[in-house]
Amino acid sequence: MASVIVTGAASGIGAACADVLRRDGWEVVGIDHQPGHAVRALDVTDEAGWDRLLDEVGPVDGLVTSAGIRTRGMIVDTSLDEWERHLRVNVTGTWLAIRTFLRGRTALGEPGGAIVTISSVNATIAVPGQAHYVASKGAISALTRAAALEGAPHGVRANGVAPGPIRTPMAAERLADPDQVRWLTGRVPLGRVGEAPEVAEVVAFLLSDRASYLSGEIVHVDGGWAANAV
Repeated sequence: MASVIVTGAASGIGAACADVLRRDGWEVVGIDHQPGHAVRALDVTDEAGWDRLLDEVGPVDGLVTSAGIRTRGMIVDTSLDEWERHLRVNVTGTWLAIRTFLRGRTALGEPGGAIVTISSVNATIAVPGQAHYVASKGAISALTRAAALEGAPHGVRANGVAPGPIRTPMAAERLADPDQVRWLTGRVPLGRVGEAPEVAEVVAFLLSDRASYLSGEIVHVDGGWAANAV
């Protein structure tokens, strides 16, 4: 049975990925800073914690990096601590996960494996009031492409998924505001907010052998948001 690490597995897109991958026959190692059923406690910024996890579970076949944070605030109102917290959790946490995964695969000495990062449509389409989040997601997309190049000699593929507005706990406050919902659904050509399992299905495809010649790509799961220049 193939095994996969899913970060941020306690809720939202991460939890949906864990569910879909289990359905597809993967052995899922779910991790989150808030542990729960079938989810281990791990702060993705904890370098030693990643080393311990690799020692415990050994090399795995797949990696999904869904752990992340997002707050709102204009650049002029954002503290240095808040800026650096986003970079540490979203970017450094993803980088540590990828490094751990690649170290495990190279130690195994067998080609193969796949990485899927969770970026955002906002990595390329900026919005005001979230510069720290936008910058961190842009970095994740760039990191994914770099990982694809470094993983290729070892048979490791790396791709990213860039969701648009998705119904998750992170988006709950925004989706409780009718004005925000009207703006979002007006911006999305398909005219609705997406659901976490819709993202998870794309993640499952990218991890699978059906995507065996796909690497270094960022796939938008956004209802057409990125195609909408209006």
